[in-house]
Amino acid sequence: MELLKNEYIFWSVLMAANVFMFLLNALINLFWSKQYKLKSLKISSLDIKTSLITLGVNVIVAIPGYYLFLGGKITFNQQGFLVDLVLLIFLFDVVMYILHYAFHIIWPFKKIHQHHHTHTYFNEFSLYVMNPLEALFFGLLLTLIAFVFNLNIYSFLLFIFFNWLYGVVAHLNTKSEKTPLFFGNSSFHKKHHALSNCNYGFYTVVWDKLFRTTS
Repeated sequence: MELLKNEYIFWSVLMAANVFMFLLNALINLFWSKQYKLKSLKISSLDIKTSLITLGVNVIVAIPGYYLFLGGKITFNQQGFLVDLVLLIFLFDVVMYILHYAFHIIWPFKKIHQHHHTHTYFNEFSLYVMNPLEALFFGLLLTLIAFVFNLNIYSFLLFIFFNWLYGVVAHLNTKSEKTPLFFGNSSFHKKHHALSNCNYGFYTVVWDKLFRTTS
């Protein structure tokens, strides 16, 4: 954990990891669409510009959290790995369902979220095509959770990767129309993009089923 307190190492690793994940997302999406002969949304110059801005925001938004960490206001431990990982997934699944629903019905959040829904199906950059304020909001929410809870550092880092990977999977094109039983998938999220008034869940479909917002 002491390595994280070296600013040069922290920012170098953070930037490299974000660029790597950005490029890997594009490659996975491209391979998936070609492998299964799926139609992809044409990439526009605005898609590239917006996704690069989101990439930058994903790095910049770490600034307040990192300096809270250096100042001892955010602390991590190395106990309870599985408990903390489950807690993070459960907590974000609940909170993001509520916030995602709010982003569809409350102004100005609805206006902010609108840009992400210009993609009614997907291309290599769809995951990153959003208003920069959305990326900022999610990053600050992550900072708040780390501030409130004394989390296992490895649970926290794995959760960030898990969240990214789930986002990649959710934004893959698919011909399937099946509604998943428990965990969300690309079919579930594709319907959300197409219809915009259902399927608000992130990792699971539990809250959509409970509140009857499934398609």
